[in-house]
Amino acid sequence: MKPFTVLVPCSTSNLGSGFDAVGIALSGPDLMVRVVPGGDGLRISGLSGEGADRLPPDSTNRVIEAAHRAARDAGRDPSSLSAELSIHSSIPLKRGLGSSAAAALAGALLADTLLEGAIGRERLLRTAVEMEGHPDNVVPALRGGAQVSVRDAQGAILSCPIEIRAPLRAALYIPDQELATSAARAVLPRQVTMADAVHNLGRAALLVAALTEGRVELLAEAMDDRLHQPARAGLLPWLPSLLAAARTEANLVPPMLDAARAEATLGEICGTLRDVFGDYHPPATV
Repeated sequence: MKPFTVLVPCSTSNLGSGFDAVGIALSGPDLMVRVVPGGDGLRISGLSGEGADRLPPDSTNRVIEAAHRAARDAGRDPSSLSAELSIHSSIPLKRGLGSSAAAALAGALLADTLLEGAIGRERLLRTAVEMEGHPDNVVPALRGGAQVSVRDAQGAILSCPIEIRAPLRAALYIPDQELATSAARAVLPRQVTMADAVHNLGRAALLVAALTEGRVELLAEAMDDRLHQPARAGLLPWLPSLLAAARTEANLVPPMLDAARAEATLGEICGTLRDVFGDYHPPATV
């Protein structure tokens, strides 16, 4: 088998009200794994980019763990996977851009290629989602674009693409402060009020409809959340001020995803983000 490359994009999920269900793949930061088949088992010959000094260069690396798990899920012996891996990531770790989902998906994809398609897209998708615990980053990273995804009672992943009918571009706010997914999920309430549940249900539906119809003016309200952002504000105390400033002062759409108006370039939007957020946040990249 000839050498090949696996490339997985970053992604952002929730989009406010679409908690654990709505996600979108983004161009820009990505995870690239160069694979040279052969040799004994899966070996990492090089790690570079984001987190290279902290990520393990051995079989405990998430990419290799995902590859082995995908092979097992397909009834194949993980030891049959043999290749040298060179991994480069430009996706910031623990910053809400799907770095762990990208690693899980990259491992499952390279295993499927090494096994000549024996795993299959649906099974490798399920492997990556099971490693993540939720599908909202994995599905768009694999299938592209914006996606709504859920898991049924048997664990199968059901998804549907959202056709975005407005010219959207992403302006990313990336804080230097890391926040692990486990910590972000640990603070979530176990119960919510009926009013908050209805609030999010209505706005999640509005979010999908607004994207599909190109109704950009509805996105700010459609992305208003009561289920996860208020709870996580305790871990990110500057978050409420940022969202309020984005919505009222700069007329941007939280959470940090903005429609590029015809008269505004992406550079101008990023400049506005820097100006508006300057008084509120710790060091960050916009």
